[in-house]
Amino acid sequence: SSGINAEYGQKVQIKKQANFSGDLRYAMYYDYEYYVFNESLTQQLNNKSTLHDIIYIPNIPLLTVVSQIAHNSLIPEALKSQLEELVEKFEEMRGVDYLTLNGSVHDVLWGLDDPIMKVLYSLKLAPSPQLTLQMNGSTDPDAMTMPTVVHTGHFDISKVDEYHLFHGRNSSGCWGSDAANTINGTEGSMFEPLLVYNKSKTITIYNEQLFRSVDLVFTNESTYQGIPCFEYRIPDWALQNVTNNPINEAYYAWTYSGMLNLTQCASNVPLYITKSMFLDADSRIAENITLAVTANKTLHDTYLCVEPYTGVVVDGHKRVQINVQMEHSPATGILNETQPAFIPLITVDEHGSITPDLADKLKSALLVPIQAMHVGFYLLCAFGALLVLSSVILQVKIVSNKYRQQEEDKEVLVPAEQTENKSGYISDNSDQYLSFDAGTSRYYEASE
Repeated sequence: SSGINAEYGQKVQIKKQANFSGDLRYAMYYDYEYYVFNESLTQQLNNKSTLHDIIYIPNIPLLTVVSQIAHNSLIPEALKSQLEELVEKFEEMRGVDYLTLNGSVHDVLWGLDDPIMKVLYSLKLAPSPQLTLQMNGSTDPDAMTMPTVVHTGHFDISKVDEYHLFHGRNSSGCWGSDAANTINGTEGSMFEPLLVYNKSKTITIYNEQLFRSVDLVFTNESTYQGIPCFEYRIPDWALQNVTNNPINEAYYAWTYSGMLNLTQCASNVPLYITKSMFLDADSRIAENITLAVTANKTLHDTYLCVEPYTGVVVDGHKRVQINVQMEHSPATGILNETQPAFIPLITVDEHGSITPDLADKLKSALLVPIQAMHVGFYLLCAFGALLVLSSVILQVKIVSNKYRQQEEDKEVLVPAEQTENKSGYISDNSDQYLSFDAGTSRYYEASE
């Protein structure tokens, strides 16, 4: 079997020598991280497994050489011939087993001696003479020599915690356009405040494992430890192929959707990143392999739960799966008899969440005042509505009384033949009228 579940370690991230620019626009620090093996949890969840267990994985150095021979047009013919001879000798030496490597979990993760890697390193085609899937220490050699610089939000709160420089640079340098290479967004623990008033706004993170910035979109409202939050996830279009999203040509997404081609970013090793268990990926990717676990959005998707007033992430999972491509190669021995496949190597789940103590402090310091503010707002609205209603009623009464007074003071014209005089009746002359004076309570004669 192959594949490593690296979910049960603890990632420790330290920001050293932190300081601020003179105008407080930027914060600068040196980033260092390392992993601590959680033995008890690993044994509990993986049938008492240890870091010393022997596992089998695809022969990544060999697959890298085959990929280089087939696809790297920049390799000189003389060097390509050397690589072909290397493959032939290795096949003779290892026989049918040369498609796999074996070693302890510790060595495969942190550094496995391999003869092909030593040759590639001597030819300056590999960064190390060992096969290393996960460096235990900062994965970037520039991390401790070049500062990471982030915006403080002092001049523009919408930029708070966004990268200005990541390990001394603002470009990843391995993608096909300047826009794709540009490092944007935050590390994923904080975003601009007051997202509560703009759900449609995308948030952006820079993911070192992906070598790129990724937009996340609002999907739904949720709660974590009693704290209301907005959930954000990676949209489908971010990992679609060029047919469905032409912008992704810069990420070499020529064939499959749901997959990120890291070959150019990983020293020409044919590595591809997907969501865990190929979630949301093109079904053709997993055609020639058998997965023990069915993809599940709840268990395998990346999401961040963001408190929408402060922009602070209160819960989140960054889940990825690293796969190696095994190609059908008529010119390479046993690869002529294999089916092409993307073989999972590692699934990674980085989980971070607010502690119960901090959650209680956040609720008491922020949510209680906000709830009180909302109650006060609704009370003010109700009081305002009552004042408006009272004003309307008062205005109606004033108009009604004024109208009644006008009616009482109005002159009333009465036809003469229908009005009594002092004798009892007046003349039946239709042109004559009596007018009644309400002030004196008397009639007087008037002509039309």
